Amino acid sequence: MQTLITRADIARYKQVAKTPYDEKLNEQILDAQLLDVQPLIGEGLFNKIMALPEDYNQLLDGGVYEHDGISYTNYGLKMVLAYFAYARYIMFSSSIDTPFSVVEKLNDSSKPVTASDKKTIYNLNREAAMQVWQNVHNYLLRTGYPGFDVCKPRPSGMRFTKITP
Repeated sequence: MQTLITRADIARYKQVAKTPYDEKLNEQILDAQLLDVQPLIGEGLFNKIMALPEDYNQLLDGGVYEHDGISYTNYGLKMVLAYFAYARYIMFSSSIDTPFSVVEKLNDSSKPVTASDKKTIYNLNREAAMQVWQNVHNYLLRTGYPGFDVCKPRPSGMRFTKITP
């Protein structure tokens, strides 16, 4: 499966080190595409975008559009994806699979970020992604974007309430 964004796309919004090694980052981008973005836009539109991404430049890259005589800015689905992928990259990038087990990759001259700090950065970036998503969602609704199903994402958990007589 192809990635819709690259390290350079993420670097437009977040500080990421330049490196020719993108295996781990691409893994996180794919996870963000499938697990974070697909549920937001729906399987049908997601599959259309993946098949012909060049046909969805306005949605992916964003831009200014008019609705009821008012100009709005669509930040673009790539920005949403960049925040989700960056969150996943921060949280999971130092975990490397080896023949002996999964290990955390450490550099002798640096201090690793604590798990709680990673989780905080992860959560803040996911919240930011959802804020940006709201902007893209508004674009999809205002323009009556073809293929966008106006259903709400599934809730992340179940709630039970006690019914009393």
